[in-house]
Amino acid sequence: MIDFDSAPGSGSDSNSQRPHVIKPYQAPDVDVGNLLKALNEKQREAVLITEGPLMVLAGAGSGKTKMLTSRISYLIAGMGVQPHQILAMTFTNKAAAEMRGRVEKTLNLAEGQLTSRGFSFLGVPEIGTFHSVCVRLLRRELERTPFTKQFVIYDDSDQLSLIKSTLEKLSIDDKAFSPKGMQAAINRLKCDAVEPQDVEVEAHNVFQKNLKKVYEQYQKDLFSNNALDFGEIICMPYRILRDHEDIRLKYQKRFQYIHVDEYQDTNRAQYALLSMLAGKTKGGHTNICVVGDEDQSIYKWRGADIRNIMDFETDFPGAQVVKLEQNYRSTKTIIQAATQVIKNNKYRKDKTLWTDNEEGVQIIHSQLSDERAEAEQVVGEIKRIAQNEGRTYNEFSIFYRTNAQSRQFEDFFRRDKITYQIIGGLRFYDRKEIKDVLSYMKIVLNPSDSVGLKRIINVPARGIGKTTIEKLEQYHQVESANNPLLTFWDVLNLAVSDSSIVSAAVSKKLAGFVALMQRLMDEQPKLLVSELYHLILDETGYVRELRKEATEEAADRIENLEEFDNVLKEFEEDQLTNVETDADMATRKSELLPQFIEQSALMSEADKKDPNITSVKMMTLHSSKGLEFPVVFLVGLEEGLFPSIKAWEETPEEDVEEERRLCYVGMTRAREQLYMSNVLVRRVWGNVNYQEPSRFLKEIPPEFIEFRDLSKAQRSGYSSDYSGYQSGGYGSQPVSKSGYGSSSSGSSGSSSYTPRPGMPTNPYTGRRVNHPEYGSGVVLALEGSGADQKVVIEFRGRDQRKFLLRYVATFFE
Repeated sequence: MIDFDSAPGSGSDSNSQRPHVIKPYQAPDVDVGNLLKALNEKQREAVLITEGPLMVLAGAGSGKTKMLTSRISYLIAGMGVQPHQILAMTFTNKAAAEMRGRVEKTLNLAEGQLTSRGFSFLGVPEIGTFHSVCVRLLRRELERTPFTKQFVIYDDSDQLSLIKSTLEKLSIDDKAFSPKGMQAAINRLKCDAVEPQDVEVEAHNVFQKNLKKVYEQYQKDLFSNNALDFGEIICMPYRILRDHEDIRLKYQKRFQYIHVDEYQDTNRAQYALLSMLAGKTKGGHTNICVVGDEDQSIYKWRGADIRNIMDFETDFPGAQVVKLEQNYRSTKTIIQAATQVIKNNKYRKDKTLWTDNEEGVQIIHSQLSDERAEAEQVVGEIKRIAQNEGRTYNEFSIFYRTNAQSRQFEDFFRRDKITYQIIGGLRFYDRKEIKDVLSYMKIVLNPSDSVGLKRIINVPARGIGKTTIEKLEQYHQVESANNPLLTFWDVLNLAVSDSSIVSAAVSKKLAGFVALMQRLMDEQPKLLVSELYHLILDETGYVRELRKEATEEAADRIENLEEFDNVLKEFEEDQLTNVETDADMATRKSELLPQFIEQSALMSEADKKDPNITSVKMMTLHSSKGLEFPVVFLVGLEEGLFPSIKAWEETPEEDVEEERRLCYVGMTRAREQLYMSNVLVRRVWGNVNYQEPSRFLKEIPPEFIEFRDLSKAQRSGYSSDYSGYQSGGYGSQPVSKSGYGSSSSGSSGSSSYTPRPGMPTNPYTGRRVNHPEYGSGVVLALEGSGADQKVVIEFRGRDQRKFLLRYVATFFE
């Protein structure tokens, strides 16, 4: 008998308190020679380098997952490494499940064996997302945290609610200091593993002073709610490993071989965590294999730090580097074109993608009159290809830079009765009705969760209004100053019997809610999650209230609740497959709810991408990462939109390079055909703007492009004059009428400023401008020459900025 809570092979901690009978470890019988023969030369090299730090630069479509799973399988089957000594982390549950599945197949295991226990393994490899691995670590080391066993995980909306409450508690005006702005700032700090006491505050910076106060109080409130946000899931394990040598050595000893997928997407907190686990400190083993591609680093806005992959060889001295440059996905034409685009980035590793695939057809670049013409042309082309080439609609995808661009395409898809799906819309678990029932479930486990309590205390309506909640919050704030352990749930219970807190009528309503929650808490250990779910709906009358509304929206919400029932049933079937005895079933029932809540909290938007549904897929370029399609339409390739930078303002080169990486990602999603398009005018904020084709189009050599100028076949009602555009071949440029960002009225002036007679040699210094975004300003200096000539402008408040002269000439007064 062995207790898996202390065994090195412990996996999911819901089972950790029960002993299991296991067999001695025995390496699986696998033909290692065939395993290695299935790899190309560079993949095999990466698999066989098992000791010390290794960076695998894996280009798009180069078989990195095959290499990574083969490496894990080789460690187990070829080297006799015990599975529990292997850690592999990635970013989505979908990627982690695929990794486990491939390892199971390679090792000839039954499906799901790597998530089970008691087989011929002493434990299983720890394969999961960063967040799921860290949550398991926190549960194992619970005594080192401020939490009880049933802590909850706050999503973005829960976090925002708590920040709003914190601002109110500190009497900070949420009009002057936006809760969302505070949320973004706190999340940035957590991405960098910065603790509240370490926030730097400049002497006269009011925002920083308030941010520090809010962050400190927010952390206290978060922990008192027995809750973590997503940033804290990474930061707290890092601090535990940093501050407790015994824990650090324990996990360094356990995880002898560490693997990290999509390393270019890691933030500094994740880097710090990995440095602790990999034994970078105190002379550990440093057997860490990171797999990534700096050319696909596109999540800076989410905290990803490209320095992690660029500086790996410096951070881990002696690191070996293997480059996977053979692409198995796309045609030669697509790969060569994408390679020429990305080579314009300076901050990258030296590698060149290539392929043995067929040459393929040229990339189609269409130039159209406006966004409506673009949408009609793309939808028409999809319809034509589907009919003439026998393709199904799920073989097509449309990528755009911003979500707002989808509307025009949706109009034409509906007109032509073509099914489509928008990837990256509202997450299923973020829908109101789903969040409501999940909040009931969370409170059953963790009544300390004040955010969840306030969400459901009057849902469905039971006469407990905003005024009552404010009174209860005020009472809690005053009393918790003397009793920090007092929770909002405690206050509700006090208010039921203490008439000085609320009126007798309100107290009666609160008593009904408290009694309801207590019944659910009492019943939960005996019930499956689906049974608890139905009990919540029955006891609260949630569906009955929706039916009373008799609206289309209410009907949609009921359908979502029905789908949620399916989700729960599937979860239970998956979790209870191997349960044989009644005693085991009773134990598993009590464990299912916390497992499900944790799973739903850690489910990312990327996990629900399903390219196999028969419909045309539409998504932002950021959402396209990790997917591939036979035919891709990359639309809206215009300066200011894609790249999404202000064409009239000097932009940091690192921002331009990230946009170029985004273009590279989009291009390399296409397997067989790639269409790219730009328009001559686009309506932005109600104005019709003349658009310049994206610089990325100009970076593709002409031999890879078939250019189609379709701008004369305009169909919109903009009544714009396109005679200023020269067409007739790929790479044609607009003869600008008024510079970027002009209104629909246009201008007949040149894009470059002509000095007035009698002006000094430098006609710009001292001239006033009226900028559409920054307002009035004056030119201080002129820099450079030719097309790259810049002006330095000072605006009100002594705010100085640099702009390309050719784009601001029309703003001179």
